[in-house]
Order: sequence, then structure tokens, then C-alpha cells
Amino acid sequence: MFDVITREKEIRYSSRTRASTDQFKYVQSLRHTLADLMENMPQELKNSPEARLLGKEAERKVYNIVQLIYRAKDYEGHAKDYEFSRSSMQEHWRAGYHDARRTLRHREVLERPTNHEGVFTFDLERDGRE
Repeated sequence: MFDVITREKEIRYSSRTRASTDQFKYVQSLRHTLADLMENMPQELKNSPEARLLGKEAERKVYNIVQLIYRAKDYEGHAKDYEFSRSSMQEHWRAGYHDARRTLRHREVLERPTNHEGVFTFDLERDGRE
């Protein structure tokens, strides 16, 4: 039963991370599309209260998202989401440090996104296999 609980938590937390990233990319796509629309809007419409309100959300910022997904050790079991002992935290910090170093070996994580939504997502587990 503990294995089932552990797997359920892995799926739940991973799905939430992916869903949040997907939602962020969607909102950024809307912001970029709105910026395109605002640029092509006639001047008299740009000064309307509606356009001024929407214009606050229009942007062309770009983002690089690096996903570092901690892979639990077999011995951590179902308590891994609430077990914060000193040794556990040091192990997690060490894993995060090494994942960050591995990620920085991939120069594309530092390049400016060129896609429409202005978001580049790098998943070390998927994209950083060495």
C-alpha cells in the first residue's frame, strides 16, 4: 500500500508542475498576441478605456523555465513530502546543486526564446540526458 501512496504523490506533484508551466505558456501567448493586436490597432482605439486596460497586460517579455524534478530514492517512501530532517534536506540540496550544474552545461537554457509565446522550457530529465 505504501508503494501505491508513493506513486500517487509522484503523479500528483509532477502533474501540477507540468500544468502550471502549460498555463504560464498559454498566458504568455495571450500577452504576446495582445501586444501584436495593440500595435496594429488604430490610434483612436488605443486611447479607449478598454484598450488602455488591455494594454497593461500586453507584453513581449521572454522567459526561460528550467524544470529540475527531484527523483526520490527508493528508501524515501511515502513520507518524502513531509520528511524534512537535516540529512534529507542536505541530500535534496546536493541533488539540486548537481542538477543545476548539469543544466548549465546546456547552453540553450541561456538563449533568448524565439517562439511566439516567448517561453523556453528546459526539462533536465527529458532534454538534458547525457
